[in-house]
Amino acid sequence: MPVVSSVLCVLPPFCGFCLVWYRLRCLVRQVGRLEEISVYDPLTGLRSGRLFESECAILCRGPSPVAVLLIDLDNFRRFNDGGYREEGDRALKLAARVLSDSLRRRADRLYRLHTAGDEFVCFFAVETAREAYRQAERLRAALAAAKVPGSIGIAFAEGSTVRDPAKLLSLAATNKNAAKLRGGDSVYPPDEPPPSAVVAAPIQDDFAAPIWVGGPVTP
Repeated sequence: MPVVSSVLCVLPPFCGFCLVWYRLRCLVRQVGRLEEISVYDPLTGLRSGRLFESECAILCRGPSPVAVLLIDLDNFRRFNDGGYREEGDRALKLAARVLSDSLRRRADRLYRLHTAGDEFVCFFAVETAREAYRQAERLRAALAAAKVPGSIGIAFAEGSTVRDPAKLLSLAATNKNAAKLRGGDSVYPPDEPPPSAVVAAPIQDDFAAPIWVGGPVTP
């Protein structure tokens, strides 16, 4: 009887401890799922746009020139009109796979900018503005071949330890809109400055490093 009494005395605290442990384990799993959703886009598996500024802020501190590409799928509404949301999701997955397969270096970063959007952001180190254009053109051609064409805006910055990813993204968005105005399925700025002084004029921004808009800007 004393043994039984001792067991009965110990059992309630032990059961309470097990219940608390189980609830903590469930909470840890739930937090892990939320962190995974915030880091990776659940539809495409790409990095979330939330990571862009934090990751690129670190990468922008290096001495190498960098480029940001903003990629916007052209006339995306037609996919949703053709098959409601399922067709649009299929196009987004296809575009994400094509872009991922087209990136050649492990250090290249690809993000889905917004969970509910059709824009992707690519960030990588390059040597020249022309190399950034060639990378963008290669991605554009891959998307066009997969029948999910897109317009791509480039923001290029020379090596510097003080570069703002948000401002690079803003410049890439401006150039992406210019690519849209050219009819879509295109890259802007082009490899060579266009003849018109109106569209070729460089945009002055408060970057610490020179930014390429209509062509390389000489400091």
